[in-house]
Amino acid sequence: MMKRRLTLSLTAMIGSVLLFVVASFAWFAISNIVDVGDNTIQLINIDVSAEFYVSDNGVDYVAATSIELLNSVPGDIKYYKIVITNNNDFAVHTQVSLHGFTDSYTDIGGDTSNYASGQTLMDVVLLNASNNIDSNTITNQTLTSLYFADTFVVTHEDVVISGLGTAEFYFSLTISDDAGNDYQNLRLDIEHIFVQSVQ
Repeated sequence: MMKRRLTLSLTAMIGSVLLFVVASFAWFAISNIVDVGDNTIQLINIDVSAEFYVSDNGVDYVAATSIELLNSVPGDIKYYKIVITNNNDFAVHTQVSLHGFTDSYTDIGGDTSNYASGQTLMDVVLLNASNNIDSNTITNQTLTSLYFADTFVVTHEDVVISGLGTAEFYFSLTISDDAGNDYQNLRLDIEHIFVQSVQ
């Protein structure tokens, strides 16, 4: 009933001009050594590759370049998968996070009072996340509740990918059934997915 009455005009609700997976592992060459006080740290070149996929049903995935939930209504779900291959002979501790959240509205001629009053789709978009390496999950958490320092949302905290191994990182975005008419005409862009080493 709510779905029929409410067609959230979330055109490009969660979209980005060009979302890309940034594998920010290879910071330094293997021979670099840094002295910090009495400690010597050897910095290692980490070689990984990442592929990004999307699915409407959580089973059949196709290659993707952006996060999008277009013309969504409460209950709509989009599934995403990042496949990361560790091309090193040592394990890599990996974190995946979403960055660059921007609130706006979709129709300048439409009612923008909800945007002006500070409403955000982050309050009604639910994140679920898991991976095929460990049992750590996020279940039905709003993006707002996971938003760290008003900067980013961590979808996967510290997943260890074995040397020469591959890991699959899953997350989904769901429009909460609590999203009412007061969320119409709002838009949320996510600019980047960062994949980085955390140790």
